[in-house]
Amino acid sequence: MLARLKAKGTTIKSAFLCLACLSLTSCTGSRTAGEAIADMPPWMGGLPADAPPRRGTPAHDEMMAKRAQEAARPKTEQQQPK
Repeated sequence: MLARLKAKGTTIKSAFLCLACLSLTSCTGSRTAGEAIADMPPWMGGLPADAPPRRGTPAHDEMMAKRAQEAARPKTEQQQPK
């Protein structure tokens, strides 16, 4: 019984130590884990090449301005049947 209790205590201590290490490593860099993953190439699991730009960047503002212009354009033209 005592050995089982010690094993549980060791497991909890190990989990806490891992959590503390992960928390501390996230404080050292200026980028979040999501930003680091997003900057990876697609073959490593990062964003695909055709993904829209991130919010807050000049490229995103430009994309949103183009979308607003397209939305404001009159849509009276009929689609030509093929």
